[in-house]
Amino acid sequence: QHLAARGTKTENRYEIMVGLAENYCAKEKLRDGREVTIRALKSQDKQILVEGMHHLSPTSLYYRFLMPKRELTDQELAYFTEVDYFHHMALLASVGENGVFVHAGIGRYIMPNNTEASKRAELAFAIIEEYQGMGIATLLLKHLTKLAKESGIKEFTALIIPDNIKMLHVFRHSNLLMKTSHGNPGTLEITLQIP
Repeated sequence: QHLAARGTKTENRYEIMVGLAENYCAKEKLRDGREVTIRALKSQDKQILVEGMHHLSPTSLYYRFLMPKRELTDQELAYFTEVDYFHHMALLASVGENGVFVHAGIGRYIMPNNTEASKRAELAFAIIEEYQGMGIATLLLKHLTKLAKESGIKEFTALIIPDNIKMLHVFRHSNLLMKTSHGNPGTLEITLQIP
C-alpha cells in the first residue's frame, strides 16, 4: 500500500506527504542486532545537531560540508532542523544502547528549486564517528528513498569528496542505479535513480 493512499481525496499529495513525513517513525536492526529508531527530525532537535558536531572528526565534517567546519551558525541550525517535510526532509537515527537510545546520525534530502514539480533532490548524511560503518547511512537512505518516491522524486544527487569511500560504498550498494561524474574540482557528483 502506498503511503499516499492513506489520505482523503480532498487532500493533495503535498498535504498527505507533509502529514506522514512529519510523524515518520520506523524500527530497524543494525547488522549486530541492535535496534535503530529512524524518525523525522524536529525543530526542537537543534541541541542534537549541536552535540553531534562534537562527535564528528575534522575529516567527517569536511566530507559532510565540503569545507572545514566545527560549529553550526544559528541560521544553519534553523535551516537544518526547521524542515518542511516535503522539499526538505530529514531523518534522525538513534541506536539502542543498554536500554537508552543514542543519536547516531542524520540523513536528509533537499529539492534545490523548492517547487513541488521538482523531480530531483540532493542527499546529505552525517553519522557520528563511533557509529560509522555499521549500516546507519544505508538504513537512512532506504527510508529517505521510500519518502522521496512517495513525494514523486525520481532522482537523488550527492556531491562528495572522491576519497569518501564509506559514502561511495553506501551509494554503490543501495540497489539504486548509480551514475558518477566529476563535479567541481575535487568532488564527484553522484546520481541515484529512484525506480
